[in-house]
Amino acid sequence: MEKILYDTCSLINAYKQRKQLAGYTTIFNVVEFPKVLEFKITVIYPSKSDYNLAVKLSKDLLRIGKPIPAIDVMVAAMALNMEMKLVTSDSHFAAIEEIRADFYCLYTNDS
Repeated sequence: MEKILYDTCSLINAYKQRKQLAGYTTIFNVVEFPKVLEFKITVIYPSKSDYNLAVKLSKDLLRIGKPIPAIDVMVAAMALNMEMKLVTSDSHFAAIEEIRADFYCLYTNDS
């Protein structure tokens, strides 16, 4: 079964539309949008390997001239390390796909 990781924008959209979600989110997304705790969703916390991968991703993004916000790099690192698909409407995650073929995003039309 595919594991889904929701980014903040998708959580906010689901909350506004009163949708129920099944899957995961990060503690960073909870800090950005605490109402996510009203969902029955699993909150994951970063590990040392997530931080290490985030630093590598940030360096690689800088090398190609496409840095993205640090929290988003952390979310991507956690998704990669836990082999999860990220659900987001933030198109800047496409930069991660440019440097990592094993990073998968489902882009939504959230507004």
